[in-house]
Amino acid sequence: MVKAVNLDESPNTLGKPQKKSSSDKVTIINPEDEVEFNIDFSNDDEILEAVSEKTMGGTELMKKWLFRELDKKESGLTDKFQWVMTRVRGLESDKQRILWVHDLANDPEVQHLKDKENWEQFERVVFVSHWQQNQFRTHLGFPYEKGVVIQNAIHPILEHKKPKEDGKINVCYFSTPHRGLELLLNAWEFMRGTLKDGLNAELNVYSSFKLYDRGHLDEQFRHIYKRAEEMDGVNYYGTVPNDEIREMLKTQHVMAYPSIYEETSCLTLIEACSAGCLSVVPNLGAIPETGANFPWMYGFEEDPEKHAQVHGHILGRAIEHFWDDDVQNLLKIQRSYFDMFYNWSLRSGQWQQFLHAIEDPPEVKEQKEAVRKEVQEEAEYEIIETKDGTVS
Repeated sequence: MVKAVNLDESPNTLGKPQKKSSSDKVTIINPEDEVEFNIDFSNDDEILEAVSEKTMGGTELMKKWLFRELDKKESGLTDKFQWVMTRVRGLESDKQRILWVHDLANDPEVQHLKDKENWEQFERVVFVSHWQQNQFRTHLGFPYEKGVVIQNAIHPILEHKKPKEDGKINVCYFSTPHRGLELLLNAWEFMRGTLKDGLNAELNVYSSFKLYDRGHLDEQFRHIYKRAEEMDGVNYYGTVPNDEIREMLKTQHVMAYPSIYEETSCLTLIEACSAGCLSVVPNLGAIPETGANFPWMYGFEEDPEKHAQVHGHILGRAIEHFWDDDVQNLLKIQRSYFDMFYNWSLRSGQWQQFLHAIEDPPEVKEQKEAVRKEVQEEAEYEIIETKDGTVS
């Protein structure tokens, strides 16, 4: 079970505490974990930024890529809306607001969506999978009619041939460590040590919280990184840019991801499948929906030791049978599907249609602008009594 974490160290809050403001706040209590969460809906200048500019995570990549693709189709369209990427830090009064949620329903950052007065401030809430939307409905009571599902997308990885000359099978893991790295190392040891499988394979690990510009969180995983560096048949590379990951995937045969984290989409899986990798994953969260029956999938195990053993067994089979004709034929179909369904050419068109469907008509925009100006003028002429009794 994935539990809510303290706001100061949440994977979705950059590990930074929120600053207090004198303005009104919406206070939410997470009933399961008793995490108090405050959202400031004012335009306080001291509010923390929602996302670090150095972050290279899936949420940030999606926004960067979407804006670039929409600008190609219709310049200026994205500027008509305020885009909030899960973390609400301030709302603009002169734009329609879109809340694009990439996180879990039990994350502290989204608990405000339990209240109608909060979610009504957004034109729509966009989810990245049907599984995620169902979770928000189940746990937060969020109404289906207020949300829409628009899946993530990638730029297809160019066609290539996997290395075959020396008989070695390259296995990769490229995600943050808390999502299953330690379990994978246990599975790797079990596979090679106990089962004597996968001896012709090499594991390449790309993992660090520097991906989210929060390298300080790596401290609690140093022992895992050190273990990976010292293990036989394992190479640890830390964090590299997404462009390098995409190039790396061209040389990889299998993607091993024994996730213990409920993914709401899983960009890792999408890119691995586009690259023609055979993926070994559990049926946790939105992974079955994203994978569309192409990965070698197994039932998620709560017990870490059993999970490692199950993953090790299946990973060994994947390494052994990667070059089988039926596996190769499936991977060809997999690549075609992922390159078509998760292509930005298709997805940006869906976003364009969606934005036009919810965009205010001209007369409504004029009414909103008139109200905004009226409020602004009233504020300019407001008489404020100061502490010494004078007025300004």
